Amino acid sequence: MAWGSVLILPLAVVEGPVVSVVTGFLSARGYFVWYWALCLLVCGDLIGDVFYYWVGRSGSATLARLGRRAGMGVTAALQQDLRHNAVKMLFIGKWTHSIGFLVLIGSGMLRLPLPRFILVNLIATLPKSAALLALGYFAAAAWPAFEAHSVVATITLGAVGVAAIGLTLWRAGRLRTGR
Repeated sequence: MAWGSVLILPLAVVEGPVVSVVTGFLSARGYFVWYWALCLLVCGDLIGDVFYYWVGRSGSATLARLGRRAGMGVTAALQQDLRHNAVKMLFIGKWTHSIGFLVLIGSGMLRLPLPRFILVNLIATLPKSAALLALGYFAAAAWPAFEAHSVVATITLGAVGVAAIGLTLWRAGRLRTGR
């Protein structure tokens, strides 16, 4: 536990949501000061986001080729829709956890401006990390029940995220074509 604060940042880069909840649990037990832990969690989450952005930006040609092979080619019109709805897509990706990495990599592939990408992700990360930290902090006594339902919650959030992104793209396509 003496090295716990040093581990929060790198662990949050790798798996932010789970680390946020566990850190909240440990903060409730007095091992961490919650506001310093929150700062480390937000920084770790943003570092991970920038890493995924970099993967998309530096490997966009390879990733696009793999996407076409898998039957997921992206047209110029779809790219424009994605750029136009980038903020919505980033918020959806951040808040649904399961598909967030796809949105982050896609943002890099679309070459969204990095300062805008970081700002939007910071705005989305602050309440998400605070909520997850608070969940761990206040639900410490109900940890076994929380653990039992975490898989269902992850699947549900993933389905909601896919549906929200699909709806956003569908509405953008309808608006673009004038239907």
